[in-house]
Amino acid sequence: MNLQVSLWLFSLFIVQPTRGQFKPAQPCDPDKCLPPNCRCSEDRRPPGGLTPDKTPQIIMVTFDDDYEKEYFDLYNELFDELHNPNNCPAVGTLFVCHNYTDYFLVETAYSRGYEISDHTVTHQEPTTYWENADYTEWKNEIDGQKEILHRFANVPYDKIVGFRAPYLMFTENMFKALNTSKFGKFTYDLSWPSNIIFDGKGPIYPYTLDYLSSQNCPSEEEPCPKLSYPGLWEVPNVNLMNKDHSTCGSMMDACDPDGNATVWLEILTRNFHYHYDTNRAPFGMHMHPSFFLRPPTTDHMKAAKQFLKYALDLGDVWILTPSQIIAWMKDPQDVDKAKTFAPWQCPSRPKPRCTEATSNNCHYTEPQDFYMRTCTECPPHFPSPTDPDGN
Repeated sequence: MNLQVSLWLFSLFIVQPTRGQFKPAQPCDPDKCLPPNCRCSEDRRPPGGLTPDKTPQIIMVTFDDDYEKEYFDLYNELFDELHNPNNCPAVGTLFVCHNYTDYFLVETAYSRGYEISDHTVTHQEPTTYWENADYTEWKNEIDGQKEILHRFANVPYDKIVGFRAPYLMFTENMFKALNTSKFGKFTYDLSWPSNIIFDGKGPIYPYTLDYLSSQNCPSEEEPCPKLSYPGLWEVPNVNLMNKDHSTCGSMMDACDPDGNATVWLEILTRNFHYHYDTNRAPFGMHMHPSFFLRPPTTDHMKAAKQFLKYALDLGDVWILTPSQIIAWMKDPQDVDKAKTFAPWQCPSRPKPRCTEATSNNCHYTEPQDFYMRTCTECPPHFPSPTDPDGN
């Protein structure tokens, strides 16, 4: 047996989850599922015994896919001059996949306070690839992108703690991979769409996957996980809803993409108040850059900025990242104490290691024509799920 075959067999051995490692999930027992590290999905009350009127309303703004100069400028425009009640600048969360991403700009965004999260290396088509991907394929995609973000954008491993599945196509193998990452377990997943239940109790709050979830399963292709993943948080991707309570879309660009500023301001404000006027579960604005790039592009940006300013002017609304939400779920603070809550303070992060002028613009012709800008020295090969270092 040659060395290459031996190493391949060894790699298969070490990446497979241990037999019996994952146990079947049971219905949640609130007497056993206790804070700060466990929460039942059925519990739609604010954490820590807070009443809704004393609960900070959180908005999370997330962006999917590759990160390029055009998107960098759009996202900066969206958050321009927006500040939280503690005067920290409002920022979003980037779920970054690899192809076409400018890692100098990712490093710049991270230095400005954005949360950088994992969205797989390839984000490849068709969607059935992810539906059928085995554990090793998911693990290579997830761990590979975390390695790429660390190596080429200088984001610390322990700050890349969130994940969103391509096309929101989550599977049991995906959750297994998140729970057994070689870098340590991920903190949260944000792949699971959920409709609002109009029963007066409000939308679903983030919860852990220690027990069976009561969240609705999107489809037969995306069945709810049946195994237990202790301590892994699910941050529900609460759908935008229509006036008749039907689903508008999980991502903003899928929901009335041609609406003008007036239409979009109404959609966002109405959906926000489904949260704000009930249990104040976090409200999500989840989108691809196409939301701002489809005509009428200026209307979409105008509506989003108007809405965020309206929400912040209420005085008890915060624009935060999923990691900051989970920190608060574990240690709930009321509206009065939120301003001094340590995880919500302005982050102190290093500046990018290079400037635009001194960055390296790496060019590759295999597997196709790709450019990759980074402050790191260009690797000899374009990074991939099985070769994230590009060596």
